[in-house]
Amino acid sequence: MTVEDIFRMTMAMIDEMTATGEFDETSVAEYRAKTPSILTMLQNEIIGVENRYKPPTEIVFPVPIEQMEQPLQVSDIKAATLLTNGLAAQLMLHEDSSLANYFNQRYEELKAIFLKPTPNQREKIEDVYDAGLNY
Repeated sequence: MTVEDIFRMTMAMIDEMTATGEFDETSVAEYRAKTPSILTMLQNEIIGVENRYKPPTEIVFPVPIEQMEQPLQVSDIKAATLLTNGLAAQLMLHEDSSLANYFNQRYEELKAIFLKPTPNQREKIEDVYDAGLNY
């Protein structure tokens, strides 16, 4: 998924698209200019959290986003959910605070779901208190 894909999804979310699915380039020029920097920050946050749960040999080093055609370093699912909501929240910050709060809340909820660590393998837990005791 590219930065342009995320940008287009986000423009639809913040109601900048027309009924035909297009948008006026002059009205979204400021959003387009801010998008690479904001997505760099959000992508770095996601990669940083993911790196905490990886072995040192699998750590991903984030690359700054400089072009709209640049591919993202996170999975398509995380890009389409986390990054779109995070970008929408940041772009709406000075335009509509209630909408920004909604998208930020959604971003935080999804981040908690998608970036939750999963155990590598099951471990047997020793019952030291004999909780299976029947009376």
